[in-house]
Amino acid sequence: LLLIERYGADALRFALVRKVAGAGQDIRLDYDRKSDTSATVEAARNFATKLWNATRFALMNLGGETPASLGVPDPAALEREGRPLKQADRWILSRLARVNRETAERYNSYALGEAARGLYEFAWNEVCDWYVELVKRRLQVPADLNGEDLMKALADQRTARQVLAKVLTDLLVMLHPLLPHLTEELWHGLSGAPDGQFLALEIWPVADETALDEDIEEGFVELFEAIRTVRNLRALAGLKPSQVAPISILGGKPEIQELLYLVELDIEALTRTKCTSLHSSQYKITDYNLQSPLSSGGGMTLKAECDELRIELFLDGLVDRATLRERMQKDKDKADKDVKSLYSRLENPNFADKAPPEIVAECRENLANAKVRADLARRRLAELG
Repeated sequence: LLLIERYGADALRFALVRKVAGAGQDIRLDYDRKSDTSATVEAARNFATKLWNATRFALMNLGGETPASLGVPDPAALEREGRPLKQADRWILSRLARVNRETAERYNSYALGEAARGLYEFAWNEVCDWYVELVKRRLQVPADLNGEDLMKALADQRTARQVLAKVLTDLLVMLHPLLPHLTEELWHGLSGAPDGQFLALEIWPVADETALDEDIEEGFVELFEAIRTVRNLRALAGLKPSQVAPISILGGKPEIQELLYLVELDIEALTRTKCTSLHSSQYKITDYNLQSPLSSGGGMTLKAECDELRIELFLDGLVDRATLRERMQKDKDKADKDVKSLYSRLENPNFADKAPPEIVAECRENLANAKVRADLARRRLAELG
């Protein structure tokens, strides 16, 4: 009752279900008796807040329409009209269909913990963190557009609204058994359903098997990793959000090359960069005649490898060389310090012999990661000159 008062009934319910690994098992729930708090239940409350904010974002950007009035996006019809689904739409609809199928199977077999964990990952990481960010640019039509450009932008905006509305509606239905009070409230706000109509009585959404596309799902995993890498390079360089830096992304399989080319504007929007070169199997190499600092002999460039991709962030005119070197030196010193500390800990017999095996394994993994960071920092310092 104390946890319900602090975090809400849905948060406690979801936290308990998410802990279930199999039928009939006891659950170890963290609870601080001094403060009447629980980190696990608080995390579930934060998840509920995330869903609330995503729904509020949709309500602010659906133009007053509901999922019913918008209708479900028809890929075949859009293709015939010459405005096919964007890559991000195809990705999220494929993920939605796959999660729908997996969740239905888990509910049917009473694998409630697995269902909760799968929906949590999909909702938080893919819908809220990635798709909402990818779709923001398309939902805002620039005021200075006119003619054919305006018509295309409005058509794309409607498609984005349709996909966003469908994804959130289906997600709320799938989450309803786990978060009944919250999802009922959000669903009524999103659908405009009258008070006498209940989400609990809605039919389970039909999974669109034709939307499943394993290749595009794998491609977006690589795309997101590349975006994280660019963001990390920006943070390392100390760039401000207002500073747009040129980047180059080359290499990778033909499929990922094609995807990078098709989502170029999304990459630029999510990383505050300007793509100077991307490799595409269809269009060969795109080059915007931007002088590469690599060819100038004295340019400042941060490089990173992400799977098979080679990423370069060009910093000429954006960062002072001495400042960048100082930041890199601090990064190297911290990594070296971590290596020394972790190595010393593992060399201590009292720790290596007496600590739980999982703790020792975690320490060894942290040591390996620290060594990689230290080596990378040294290479970057050497490249900077």
